[in-house]
Amino acid sequence: MLRAWITAVRRHGHSVASGHRDAAVLLLHGLTGTPVDMHYMKNALVADGYTVSAPLLPGRGTRPSDMFNLCWEDWMSSALSSYDELARDHENVVVGGLSAGATMALDIALRRKPSAVVLCATALGMGSPIAYLAPYVWRVIKQVPSPASDLVDLNAGAKCYDPAPVRAVAELLHGIGLVRPRLGEIRCPALVAHAVSDRLVPVRYAHELAGRLGGPVKTLFLEGTGHAITVDARRRDVAEASIAFLREAIAVPQRAA
Repeated sequence: MLRAWITAVRRHGHSVASGHRDAAVLLLHGLTGTPVDMHYMKNALVADGYTVSAPLLPGRGTRPSDMFNLCWEDWMSSALSSYDELARDHENVVVGGLSAGATMALDIALRRKPSAVVLCATALGMGSPIAYLAPYVWRVIKQVPSPASDLVDLNAGAKCYDPAPVRAVAELLHGIGLVRPRLGEIRCPALVAHAVSDRLVPVRYAHELAGRLGGPVKTLFLEGTGHAITVDARRRDVAEASIAFLREAIAVPQRAA
């Protein structure tokens, strides 16, 4: 049963839908989530003509223990490979992500030259002070209960590891430490979207992000949704705002039929 579910997630996550615009979008899911985090946005972008890849990141979609031996660079190596695959066939590549996936999108923007970034509930810091102990205890404490969900739409269907692997939190903090001092170097257009009442990553981090990025920034602050804005009650608004942002930011027309 578990094997069948894993196979289905991987097949769904690694699919690349061929669109009618000469532009591609790489979508990265959350820290312990799966490509389901990005499913609604992916479908909306495909319908608007983009080629979209939403890969399953290493160690996810199986069991929490599979993340114990993985570091930030393991995650980034996989994401960069997916980016480079899209860049081989498309002049314009956009990177988007949810939470830790958005933090990874920032790191990709520092290592590559995306046409734009779509940053949803970006993990630029943590709401819980206890999370900052992770780098010091992960070798001893392997996993802890996942934080309580703040989903408004309880039928959203997002699945994350529970318990949460402590090393994954430590690696995310490492990634934040890499990108946060260099936000001004990211000069491509950016959409910063965040829930006003986000309990996992307080909205103050979104304001900091929008203020420190080096390029043009659009913001979307949402009421009536929890942290996972791409799957929660305002997911349609997030997808529509992303499409409108990209139409303006990179202005790639649809290809002739």
